[in-house]
Amino acid sequence: MCLVLALCSLTLEAQELILAPTRAGLRPVPLPTLDFVEPAVAEQLRAAQQEVSDSQERSSDLATAYGSLAKLFHAYEIFDSAEAAYVNAARLAPGDGRWPYLLGYLYQQTGRSEEAATQLSTARRLEPGRRETAARLAEVSLRLNRLREAREQFTALIDVLPALAQNGLGEVALRESRFNDAAGHFRAALERVPQASSLHYSLAMAYRGLGRVEQAQAELDRRGSGVITLGDPAVDALTGLVRGERLLVLQGRRALEAGEMRAAADWFAKAVTAAPTSTAARSNLAAVLLQLGEHGAAIDQLETVLRLDPDDDRTAVNLAMALADRLRFADAVAVLDRTHGRLPQSIATTTTLARLLAAAPDRRVRDAARALDLAMRVYEEDPSGVHAETVALALAALSRCGEALEWMTRAVSAVQQSADVAEVSRLRGELSRYSHGCQ
Repeated sequence: MCLVLALCSLTLEAQELILAPTRAGLRPVPLPTLDFVEPAVAEQLRAAQQEVSDSQERSSDLATAYGSLAKLFHAYEIFDSAEAAYVNAARLAPGDGRWPYLLGYLYQQTGRSEEAATQLSTARRLEPGRRETAARLAEVSLRLNRLREAREQFTALIDVLPALAQNGLGEVALRESRFNDAAGHFRAALERVPQASSLHYSLAMAYRGLGRVEQAQAELDRRGSGVITLGDPAVDALTGLVRGERLLVLQGRRALEAGEMRAAADWFAKAVTAAPTSTAARSNLAAVLLQLGEHGAAIDQLETVLRLDPDDDRTAVNLAMALADRLRFADAVAVLDRTHGRLPQSIATTTTLARLLAAAPDRRVRDAARALDLAMRVYEEDPSGVHAETVALALAALSRCGEALEWMTRAVSAVQQSADVAEVSRLRGELSRYSHGCQ
């Protein structure tokens, strides 16, 4: 089992308030409640809303006001409000490429890839020379598994954004099982941006596809969190709009993306000091501390987050896995049990609990029968490959080896339908172990 720490998205709680449109064809913009927002942020948002109200006479002024409001909401990751305001700005100024571009980026951020492709294509038509648009469109094509389009788009970027293009071409080749080409592209990207340590994982998958197991393991050992970043003035400017604790968190994220782990931890720690009840700041700090090997401090942060928000199932899973990494299996099971009692429908909590009960190295906490019951409940709700694997794990713990092999075969078959090359490779490796009996 691997620990996945999702960096928390910063949102403001919404209520039934809207900024009503004053012209036909415009959307109402949902407004967040500002009761619990830092004063500087609340004033900033109120001023931008007032600017829209004061700019009704001329379409150009109103488009700019909606665009400015959208950027502010976007900067604070209030995505529903930002989307509506961007749409209005684009409708009022259909020849301005800024608004479809930023709306496309918002859709890319939030996983709405089809809509991102549509908006970015519009932005490219309006501003054909903008390399950032071409780069994001290539990334979205890859996300949509449109491999021919992605290959052509990344190839066109080789001279202007060579590291990003090489990485993209590597991902295309990996999905097409052209493992030698993929390895070459990933090596070329790492030569240009050696701090992009997350690419070592992709390179490892390419080597694994080539059967070069030792090289694959060596690359896995070098894997980190650094990524190739797209220098993007329009997106970078969003960060400049942020005030207060949220600015500190965003600075931490930037350091994290650059692979500067200690600097990221310092930024997140400052955010915690500025806002001790911020679960986002503490969760981000915990994520970085774990990567720095400071497990005790990370566990302290995660425990505090769970006290602040007992219904945060993702934090419960992260805390349990951090405890398990420190061989505190009984404590890990206790955390998951409490959260499962509060949130019995949480797939993340139930799956992690089932896996610990089935395969914890400390046999005193194992309960294979309960693990199978939990695993089957999850699989019935979501019959995916990873959940079939959990069933197999529980069956193996019960020494029902033939059934375990059947479920692992089912897991591999399910994942093969996706484009997740790494997961297919991992499950095939697990299947070979089951083929030799229960482990």
